[in-house]
Amino acid sequence: MGDAYAGRTLRRLRLRWVLVACLAACATALAFAGLRALLADALARRWLLLVVPVLAYELALLWRFLPRNRAGERLLPSLGPGTLLTIARGVLIAFLAGFLLLPQPTESLVWLPAVLYGTAALADYADGTVARLADHVTTLGARLDTEFDALGILIAPLLAVLYGQLPLWYLAVSAARYLFVLGRWLRRRRGLPVFDLPPRRSRRVLAGLQMAFVALALSPAVGPPLTTAGAALVATPFVAGFVRDWLHVSGRLS
Repeated sequence: MGDAYAGRTLRRLRLRWVLVACLAACATALAFAGLRALLADALARRWLLLVVPVLAYELALLWRFLPRNRAGERLLPSLGPGTLLTIARGVLIAFLAGFLLLPQPTESLVWLPAVLYGTAALADYADGTVARLADHVTTLGARLDTEFDALGILIAPLLAVLYGQLPLWYLAVSAARYLFVLGRWLRRRRGLPVFDLPPRRSRRVLAGLQMAFVALALSPAVGPPLTTAGAALVATPFVAGFVRDWLHVSGRLS
């Protein structure tokens, strides 16, 4: 009976994945049409070249982790408002990725990258609260939240560096989480122990500070040398936190 229920529930979740994918495709088509009206057709098509693979990657993650849509041991048949908000945040990050292939926006679009990432950052703080209020906190939502955080921290600083708003070394922030995950994987592959991370409230605070700073750096409101000084203040504790976490998982720090 339990296996039959889980099978039916997973099929329902996959149907919801199809609906989410269709809605994401519609949102992308509308955004593409809007950019075509404001930019040259060739630039809008170039934007789409990166948006589509990033969005496909995010949808692939959602499909892969659907069996984790659980509260405790029970597989839930709906995604829940918090998870849907996280998915919407992923769509915004995919839209931001498209600007990596475009020249820095001017005039009517000059604020758009900052607005996209700033909105995604605000949604990052809201999705967990929404999930708790709806009593729909799941391991799926938590995993997507982590993956989309890392993706945003990869894309947004890279864009700010391309715009000349942040120094090249700030990309250490973008690489930190992926190097950490790679290091854990390599330890497991070599048969070395990988220890659990202790809870640390500052992780969330530092990630939020980084998101807010990069959203500001993407805007025309500030620029070097102010953003360069801010980069040092934000990047140092963020990267140091990952170094500390690595010392924990590798057993060098108890």
